[in-house]
Amino acid sequence: MKSYLKLKELFKQLSQLHYTQRIMQWDEAVMMPEGAAETRAQAMATLSGLTQKMLVNKKNQTLIAAAKQEQGLSAWDSANLAWMEHKYTVAACIPVKLTEKLTTASMNCEQAWRKMRAQNNWKQFLPHFNKVFKLVKETTKRRADVLQLSPYDALLDQYAPGFNQKKIDAIFADLKQTMPALVQQAKNKQSKEQVALPAGPFAMELQKELGLTVMHALQFDFNQGRLDVSHHPFCSGGPTDVRMTTRYQKDDFHSALLGICHETGHALYEQGLPREWIDQPVGVVDSMAMHESQSLLIEMQLCRSPEFYHYLLPEVKNKFGEQEAFTADNLYQLAIRVKPNLIRVEADEVTYPLHIILRYELEKALFNDEITLKDLPTRWDELMRSYLGLSTKGNDKDGVMQDVHWPSGAFGYFPAYTLGRLMAAQFFATFLRQNPQFFAEAAKGNFSGLVNWLHKNIHSQASVLPTEDLLKKVTGESLNSKYFLDHIKQRYL
Repeated sequence: MKSYLKLKELFKQLSQLHYTQRIMQWDEAVMMPEGAAETRAQAMATLSGLTQKMLVNKKNQTLIAAAKQEQGLSAWDSANLAWMEHKYTVAACIPVKLTEKLTTASMNCEQAWRKMRAQNNWKQFLPHFNKVFKLVKETTKRRADVLQLSPYDALLDQYAPGFNQKKIDAIFADLKQTMPALVQQAKNKQSKEQVALPAGPFAMELQKELGLTVMHALQFDFNQGRLDVSHHPFCSGGPTDVRMTTRYQKDDFHSALLGICHETGHALYEQGLPREWIDQPVGVVDSMAMHESQSLLIEMQLCRSPEFYHYLLPEVKNKFGEQEAFTADNLYQLAIRVKPNLIRVEADEVTYPLHIILRYELEKALFNDEITLKDLPTRWDELMRSYLGLSTKGNDKDGVMQDVHWPSGAFGYFPAYTLGRLMAAQFFATFLRQNPQFFAEAAKGNFSGLVNWLHKNIHSQASVLPTEDLLKKVTGESLNSKYFLDHIKQRYL
């Protein structure tokens, strides 16, 4: 296994460099002074270029060919070698200079987005955005050619390997047909119910303490991770150094808390990856659909349940005192209010798929050359009015500029959220069949049964199996939206 072992050493070095990149990205979003933006973008571009040069060295192609002939590889080693070959193939078709240009442009664009979104300034943001989009299109065209995929399917392969437009179109068509009626039925039912809004303000430090308490209960390892603040909640770093962020609103502690629950789901996945493989391709998770299944399972299935709020209530009162709104049932009802909202990250779980379908349809149209970037605000408004009955005309900061994904070049990511949501419901239904007593324990703040089950069945498996194969192994069937729709009907109707 001489050639394979040489490849393992190479990918260990690449893993360490990628970890450095992720920490630099975290620092840029959380700590970096604004005046360092240009220098940081240049440094990130240089690092991206160096890692790509290491990967696409011709000798690696020879090592991969030789390793495929070697005997004695375990199932994990074989999967690892397949990932190595895939990563080499998609990297080798992209010039290093193009990677460096895209890294610089996306970082500059994200910095511009932070300023110009607050100003609702689409016009000045557009040139930055256009530069990123052109470079993404060029990169994607090269990936598509070598993978023999359409450009948009090549993007989906980056974030949801195993899924393509044909599969997603069928899944989303079913949701488009089903969800509007469920939204209306849930709204009608809730219109007869009374809820009390918590009276703020809620000090940021107390909100953070509440979030840390929940993270402890969910078994987040603070010896190998931390929580900070950023413009947009995210989880980065690595399995032994997980960097989570959220954002706080002084009059609404719920928003930051649920953001923390979501990101903790990502973090638990990272911390549960097999340590003996964390510096190899098979030991990380490239499928953001699978990653989102874990964050959404924690946030939506657990942390929006009545039992979770039974546990949470004493913690809320301990931090913010007594008030009329602080009952377990009222906090639960607030967490599941169905109300169409302009902002995706604040959307309820019934309307959320429509936010994703909107973005998916716009991305497809962009990469199929059916619309241009200039068309986006108008098309966004049209789809928002069609799907959610809301308008973003003249309000681009809450429309086309609201997400960080496109400014950072992450086209093709959005479908992973809804694919992950469907998987989350399917995984959780399987878990509950095997552990029917779980919610009784959850009401006491004991979530270990769920976390341990996820570690054993999903986290520890990393990328040894394709996403749908792991889904079948754990649940016994392919992706089935029935579990999500059953969950919505049970919780809301």
